[in-house]
Amino acid sequence: MGLPPPGLWLKRLWVLFQVALHVAIGKVLLTLFPRRVKKNILAMGEKTGMTRNPHFSHENWIPTFFSAQYFWFILKVRWQRLEDMTEQGGLAPNCPVVRLSGERCSIWDFMQDGWAFKNNVDIRNHRNLQDRLQAAHLLLDRSPQCPVVVDTMKNQSSSCYAALPERLYVLQEGRILYKGKPGPWNYHPEEVRAVLEKLHS
Repeated sequence: MGLPPPGLWLKRLWVLFQVALHVAIGKVLLTLFPRRVKKNILAMGEKTGMTRNPHFSHENWIPTFFSAQYFWFILKVRWQRLEDMTEQGGLAPNCPVVRLSGERCSIWDFMQDGWAFKNNVDIRNHRNLQDRLQAAHLLLDRSPQCPVVVDTMKNQSSSCYAALPERLYVLQEGRILYKGKPGPWNYHPEEVRAVLEKLHS
């Protein structure tokens, strides 16, 4: 794999500083003004639709903000975005993925009609491919109207598409027709629906 180029290290160092500052200030504000911070976070959640999910109670996620786990997760997400290889209209990376049967294939093998979006599924982090495949079977219980595949344990698809924690794309014939903003705060399924409806009209 090798070491990242020096320019990437400098960018990572800058992101580390930004995230550390964000978490430190957030922790201080949450400690000094808990009601005000909660109100602002809930307003942001309402604006993005996060508070509409009955299985996603704010009591479960607001206290986790600005924790050590939050810091490491946000740092991982921001570092991954530094390596984003995708551009709307550009060539879609053809990353390896794994079918639920265990067969290895590539993401381009699944460019077809019929994608649909359903409610989120709570899935824990996996330590190996079997954990990942088992978690993907939870999606099958909801009868998705699209193929379900998983990334390899090298997370190449997640890295190439800067998909952590989640991101929506529309791919067709090896091209990126739509690249959504990172979720959960900034992604909009209605934009994907509009792109798909336009394709089918």
